[in-house]
Amino acid sequence: MPKLFVAAVVLAQLVFAAAQLVSLALSRSLWVADLANFIRPHLLVAGVVLFVVGFVLPPRSTKIAGTLALLAAGFPYFLLPTPAPAAPGTTFTMISANVLTDNLDPNPFLALPDVDAADILVLQEVRPLWQNALIASGRWPFESSRDLAGNTDMKVLSRFPILDERTISPDSADTYGRFAVRFELSVEGRNLVLYAVHPQTPRGPSAWEARAAYLRDLEAAVKSEPSDALVVVAGDWNTPPWSPFFRDFLSSTGYLTTESRWWPLPTRYSIRLWSLTQIGTPIDRIVLSPTLALEELALGPKFGSNHLPVVARVVIPD
Repeated sequence: MPKLFVAAVVLAQLVFAAAQLVSLALSRSLWVADLANFIRPHLLVAGVVLFVVGFVLPPRSTKIAGTLALLAAGFPYFLLPTPAPAAPGTTFTMISANVLTDNLDPNPFLALPDVDAADILVLQEVRPLWQNALIASGRWPFESSRDLAGNTDMKVLSRFPILDERTISPDSADTYGRFAVRFELSVEGRNLVLYAVHPQTPRGPSAWEARAAYLRDLEAAVKSEPSDALVVVAGDWNTPPWSPFFRDFLSSTGYLTTESRWWPLPTRYSIRLWSLTQIGTPIDRIVLSPTLALEELALGPKFGSNHLPVVARVVIPD
């Protein structure tokens, strides 16, 4: 086997391994490094391919370098947070879904059995057409403000009374005009705090900084809640679970994600790439305070958006 070919393979494996570790180390301070967290599943597949190639080739050097590539690609998965535990108690079902601005037909969404059974909907990128259809369905007697622009095109519908609604840090000038919204609901006689979120997509360095500012304000608001408060944070976070910004939020607040510990399922996918959900990325999620538990988490089917609905059975422990 040509030595030049072997050298090229080993170089590719080592550069790949180094890139994984560098991107992890610089994710808090460099936009491009944090972008790599959106494609960690794809990078893991690439690491497996480099590992297999290394073991197919005879030289020992390709096997060693391939192993390093696989370990580097798999390491971020060991940093994933522990999900909320199960517990007995009162359950309710909530759905978070980005319905997509360009999606002009709400009927496929309304036809989903999970949607029909949901007690609380937390929706993003809602347009008046969608708002009108959701209200006309008559399934949820309580709703958030109809000022969609004021709520950054987010909408909450509920079978439980909504007691209060307020914008979080509306004076912040560095969040690209996006703000989380805090709701208080009465769920089976207990007060539940719900934060609806949809920070900026980090398509560039300035948008990345705006997302960080949004999460900063959200973290401060959540930390101001009483320690015994029942709190849910739901929406399109535009932040993958491998990002240090998400891990920092959980570490600082003590809150727990509901995603899988080892393989968070993709919730956002590309319509341009044949709408294959398997090659998407997990950015939509429901996060719980330690005072809540999780009975079940699932993803709904496609409904015309480029996001899948996140369906959670949340438990208020006895």
